[in-house]
Amino acid sequence: MSPRWTIDAGGTGTAVTGPGGRRRYGSVNPASSPDADSVLRSVFTDLAASLGGVPGEGWIATATMDPRDPGSELERLRRTAERAGLRGRVVVSNDALPWLVAPPLAGRGVAVVCGTGSGFLAGDGRSAAVRVGSCEYLGSDEGSAYDLGLSGLRAAVRALDGRGPDTVLAKHFGVATARDLARQAYPKSGVAALAPVVCRAWLDGDLVAHDLVTGAIAELGLGVRAAAAAAGLEGEWTVAAGGGVFLGCPEFLELFRGEVLGEVVAVTNPNATIAAALAEGVPDWALNDCAWTLTLADPPRGAARPATTTGPIALGLCLAAWGGGSLPEAVDAARATGVDAVDLPTDTTSGLVDADRWATDAAYRSELRDTLGGLAVTCVSNSRDTQLLLGPHGPHTDPVLAGSPDEKRAHALRHAEHAIRIAADLGAPRVRLMFGVPDLSRWLSWWHSGVSWADNVEAFAEAVAPVLDLAAEHGVRVLVEPHPKQVAYDPDSTRAVLDAVDVDVCLDVANLAAVGYDPVRVVRGWGTRLGAAHAKDLQRWTGTDRPPGAGWSRYGPGPAIRFRSLGAGDLPWPGVVAALLDEGFRGVLYVEHEDALLPREQSVANSVRLLRSLLPEREPQGRTW
Repeated sequence: MSPRWTIDAGGTGTAVTGPGGRRRYGSVNPASSPDADSVLRSVFTDLAASLGGVPGEGWIATATMDPRDPGSELERLRRTAERAGLRGRVVVSNDALPWLVAPPLAGRGVAVVCGTGSGFLAGDGRSAAVRVGSCEYLGSDEGSAYDLGLSGLRAAVRALDGRGPDTVLAKHFGVATARDLARQAYPKSGVAALAPVVCRAWLDGDLVAHDLVTGAIAELGLGVRAAAAAAGLEGEWTVAAGGGVFLGCPEFLELFRGEVLGEVVAVTNPNATIAAALAEGVPDWALNDCAWTLTLADPPRGAARPATTTGPIALGLCLAAWGGGSLPEAVDAARATGVDAVDLPTDTTSGLVDADRWATDAAYRSELRDTLGGLAVTCVSNSRDTQLLLGPHGPHTDPVLAGSPDEKRAHALRHAEHAIRIAADLGAPRVRLMFGVPDLSRWLSWWHSGVSWADNVEAFAEAVAPVLDLAAEHGVRVLVEPHPKQVAYDPDSTRAVLDAVDVDVCLDVANLAAVGYDPVRVVRGWGTRLGAAHAKDLQRWTGTDRPPGAGWSRYGPGPAIRFRSLGAGDLPWPGVVAALLDEGFRGVLYVEHEDALLPREQSVANSVRLLRSLLPEREPQGRTW
């Protein structure tokens, strides 16, 4: 029996069940979210990974399906699923059909969706189902969360300016909320999020909210009766009611039961109902009317990967060294070195990727994918823009953005979100982001002071929470790189960050060796939290005078240091690579060029050549005699 999976794609969120368990994502509805396509890619990629290449059998119940024009959405789903590696047979329907097909309705009755939007689907079990409403928020959605939220918002504004009666809703939202939502490109979900406030006000006895709720219930009852009449339902029949408004406010559901005056069953677990419909099979009356089937072919084969990737550790290249040039030049250099993967920087200071343009220009997004074609982008990064999230916010970071602390934080957050969305769009599983540090002086002891580095960790966890939420929605892992300008500046502080938030480590042993740590020992003990590693060498100045030559800097109050290509510095790279292998690291080791004494191409070639001699080309056989 093929493994089965289900997707319940509503207006605000997406729930998936399959061999990997249950997972939640953001919306895959283009009318609700600018990230719909990249979230859909994440959904299918994760699902394909959980199936392990085995053809499955699934059902996608989605609010995006328009029975009058199903072709475009079916093609979008097919194309994205096949590119993600999904195989097998898939049923695609609107969100209400599984509720009508599955027991107890078994094809006869009315299914009512009351979530972000609303809609009604009725059938007699023999003829084609009848649909009422479901014309998106400009044409219908009466009684839905969007309808309640919009009505509540307008009532609040009217109360504030004297056109309407007083209501407690005016204390919760009003003119400012309305203007904020009006500025959003996709306000539907934001308006729908106001519905719970309206329901709470109703339960607390607010008369205006009472009128709004009873009006919504009347609209839902009208929709049920219209659908039942159009389907020719006579005698006794059942209503299946589900969606976020019903589930989030049981009293609202009870009021609806009284309006319908018949048997109402609550759909409390939509994915379980979809699974039951999948087990029942799509009835003939639904095929090509409100349900369609797709047969997903084998995923397209990508370009053959270098033979060296048969080894346990892949070899990558950080493209940041080509900052100030062009992305095609950087891509050509990566191909010439024969590395297995690349880290793509999105810093505004590098000029390789214009992330702000990417966010608004579909043609530019396509151009970026074409430029990177055939190259495995396994990490997207931002070091300088995202540094402004935690700072410092003074003149130190003005060369990136001169502005107030709030302006700098907003800039950093926007570019962190851009990096995540670009990673999801390109299929990169990781983003490496450097968020800065609020107070570098906290690593010192201060007499009778209770401040400590833990305060920085707490500030870090609070500031990055929305970034991590977005990354989780897109199925992308966030990496932090231990560095003196970060909250994670050494092994101990990095472990404190890992304990506080769900991120992984990108380990640069040269950074840690620069502040006095043993470059081999720092590799130990990260386990599965070691997501990636950087490779560059290090020279330490031991004299008491200022060092001559280029590239010297300081990573603290100790002696000067400078980074070199591998083999040109002091670090024991055979021991570092052996430690990575001993620790079971199976990620990408990225060459990072920061050598001021060698041309970029020569520096990278030297480092790649050394690592090729140290990394196993395939899994070793072990000692054989």
